[in-house]
Amino acid sequence: MIPQSKLVLFLSSSLLLSSFSFAAEKSPQPHDERFDDQRQLAKPDLSTQKPQISEKRDDKHTLSITKEELAKHPDLIVRGLIPAVLQNNGEAVQLLLPLYQNLPKQDPFLLEWANAINAREEGHFSKAVTRYRTLFSQDSTILPLRYQLAQALFLNNDNEAAKDQFQKLRAEQVSPESIAMIDQYLSALNRRDQWKFQGGLSFLNESNINNAPKAGTRIGNWNAWERESATGFSYFAEAEKKWSLPHNYFAQFSIEGRGKYYWDNKKYNEFNGRVGAGVGYQTAHFEISLMPFTERRWYAGGSSGSESMKQYSKNSGARLDLTYWLNEKWQISTALEYGEQRYETRKHLNGNNYLACATLLYLAKSGQYWFGGVDYNRENTRDLDNAYQRKNVRLGWGQEWKAGISTRLILNYAQRAYKEKDLIGIRQKNKEYASVFTIWHRNFHIWGITPKLSWSYQKVTSNHPFYEYDKNRIYLEISKTF
Repeated sequence: MIPQSKLVLFLSSSLLLSSFSFAAEKSPQPHDERFDDQRQLAKPDLSTQKPQISEKRDDKHTLSITKEELAKHPDLIVRGLIPAVLQNNGEAVQLLLPLYQNLPKQDPFLLEWANAINAREEGHFSKAVTRYRTLFSQDSTILPLRYQLAQALFLNNDNEAAKDQFQKLRAEQVSPESIAMIDQYLSALNRRDQWKFQGGLSFLNESNINNAPKAGTRIGNWNAWERESATGFSYFAEAEKKWSLPHNYFAQFSIEGRGKYYWDNKKYNEFNGRVGAGVGYQTAHFEISLMPFTERRWYAGGSSGSESMKQYSKNSGARLDLTYWLNEKWQISTALEYGEQRYETRKHLNGNNYLACATLLYLAKSGQYWFGGVDYNRENTRDLDNAYQRKNVRLGWGQEWKAGISTRLILNYAQRAYKEKDLIGIRQKNKEYASVFTIWHRNFHIWGITPKLSWSYQKVTSNHPFYEYDKNRIYLEISKTF
């Protein structure tokens, strides 16, 4: 119920199509720099779940009247609801519909049309599409009805059907302004099926690249490895393409690569590439996809390696992703992944891996969001002293401050337990702590790129002294989505 003492009726003879603006691209999200835990977690999608609609109308006549007075004049309710429906005026429909529903006599077609607009305004796009299709099956000659059906299909991400309706509408004798509007929708639909590219670069100054424990750590006659440092950069590049299919389905292809290059310690250089192709289903509030993939990793070998990279391992499997908006502020995203991993030389690491994770996002307001997540992954290897289970919890907070400053804080806590004892006779159990704080200025750009400064801290405590360490890292990150 809308608390308004006055109701404005829009009485216009012209039929206008609504204009629209599109939600911001999702801003691009930060990448995990640890190649020993490369699994892609279910990350929150910060893009708005539906485009924002703004109505442009040339209302030639208006009448102000109280709601109580209007209820006494059924003819005015009808005279107001008809042009509101034809003009796609959601606000007026939401005001008039309850009054119309109380009338003793109602036109079923008009009532269904008003309910379709009301469902769209409330964000129930699938329900709106169903109602519009029911109306359209009864009369397909009403151009405003075809337009509203196309718009609802657009909002519900039924791209193929929306494009079909807009193209048919464009062939009608409509105004140049309406054609320009339709062309904007068609352009937006084409962009949804275009290639999407993302890339980034981070400067790295590693003081403990090999995760060594404190100097002098010993277990019996065994000495821990010495700490090594390295300077260089990490990089990533991703490309994705969707093809819209009928009834909200789509086909998808993705390719990505990420790596690290150290110019003063090339033994730790590495690169990982993944290619995937699959299918999915999407609406305005829900998306699910199944993506078989294969990936390859090249690695110089670490402390015992050389300065040239060579193929190190391969992993092939499938991934299931699901994202669902519970309401305007809450979103849940989940992922399941299974892979078969094979190593070129380290055959004792051959096996399979499982990942299950979920993230809950809360959009408190436009400049603030929170998220929490839980993750579980399991590595099965031929030699059981390398097999482990890892359980992780994540918390995140993003904030836009005054003076153009934005920050993001991510906290992680994990427990990792190995299946069997190692050569020294210890069955390793670790507690892992990690935090990343990122700060940037929203109005500072270089070639359209906003640099971000990050500080990360990692600490691992373990019953195995060789695997206890902590390290700090400050790095500069630049990334671009286009």
